[in-house]
Amino acid sequence: MNFLKVLVLCLVSVGLQAQWSIGPKVSYGYITQKSSKIEVIPMSDFIVYDMEFTGATPVTSAGFVAYNDLGPIFLQTEFLASTYSLTFMLKGYKNLSDAPRDYREQYYFVEIPFNAGVKIKDFKIGLGPVLDLTIDKDSELSEVEGYRDTSKATEFGFQGMIGYNLGLFHFDLKYVNKFTSIVDGFSLKNDRLKYSNSANRLTLSIGMAF
Repeated sequence: MNFLKVLVLCLVSVGLQAQWSIGPKVSYGYITQKSSKIEVIPMSDFIVYDMEFTGATPVTSAGFVAYNDLGPIFLQTEFLASTYSLTFMLKGYKNLSDAPRDYREQYYFVEIPFNAGVKIKDFKIGLGPVLDLTIDKDSELSEVEGYRDTSKATEFGFQGMIGYNLGLFHFDLKYVNKFTSIVDGFSLKNDRLKYSNSANRLTLSIGMAF
């Protein structure tokens, strides 16, 4: 994480010396992780129950993009208010019935990616770190006994981008790989939830930079 912070600071310091074009941007995408079972290791009451990640809603974002054309290379950063939700199935937990029930967690956050890359005519290919700042979370799992919100105020990731510039317009396809697991944001009592997959997202966006 310290390496990412140093990298961001270096990129920002370089970018501050350059001329930027700024404008609005919107994006739409989806969580790439498919539904799968979460391994539960009971640590408190040793009650066996089933838990599964069952899906996600689309990822929607709106905000601003800043772009700098440095000839064969470019710098690009964004400030996007984003949201999506994840759904979990819980069955046989404590006083809950054996009938499975879905619980949704809605995430609201500010996404701040920074890309540096190369330009080939009007095409651009870039890589860079992503910072997610948590704004709020609305969780139906909070109704469950023993639920604890363990989400962090800041989360990091890394992204790759392929884009195309058409005059003022920027069309970008991005894949964000998060460094945290889908289950890192909550816990049930002291039970261990073993699940290594992340809420990685693939988004398509359009923006204008003046």
